[in-house]
Amino acid sequence: MRGSWWFGLLGLLALSLSGCLETEAKLTWHEDGSMDLTVRLEGDALAGQTDAIASQLRASGFRDIRVGVERLTAVQPLKLAGWDRWSGWLPGRLAYQDPSGLVFSRTSWVVFEDYALDGELDAARVTELPSFVQALNLPFVFKVEAPWPALASNATRVEGERTYVWQATLGRPFPVHVVYRRWYPERIAVLVLLAVVMGTVLWRRSRRRRRA
Repeated sequence: MRGSWWFGLLGLLALSLSGCLETEAKLTWHEDGSMDLTVRLEGDALAGQTDAIASQLRASGFRDIRVGVERLTAVQPLKLAGWDRWSGWLPGRLAYQDPSGLVFSRTSWVVFEDYALDGELDAARVTELPSFVQALNLPFVFKVEAPWPALASNATRVEGERTYVWQATLGRPFPVHVVYRRWYPERIAVLVLLAVVMGTVLWRRSRRRRRA
């Protein structure tokens, strides 16, 4: 990822600490292993600030920026290096530690892969918010969604079947843990086919040796 995927929040809350503001960040995993980060800011503190905030988000790589009077949403596409479909044919683990304190990891067992998000999320550390922000108790919501079932999670609650939600306060680090498992039926089919072919070849060779 380019820099911190929280850069879009840099200084945004400092512009509007005098009013009410809700902040939400949502990570969405896709089938190809890529991710989108969606940031939502909502509250009366945004009045008159949305254009400036949208410019900052656009400069930090966010797209699909939608601005309202007291609401702003923006999406940033993310892609972790090495997380392609072919690399999963080799067993092993790839991991990336984000400046926010979270570790993204993918462990390949060939026929299935585990996607994990672990660590203590400290949004204030990467957004360079002043220390007094913690005393304001600004609400902060973090969500993770993927098309695969989760094996484990310490989320505050679950929305639907596969959206895990952490309800927190901005400026106060909190632990995040979620593991998704993705099966690859095509890999299983290929491995079974290879086993059948190799077994057939060995069986024929064995018969030829006996006849000889």
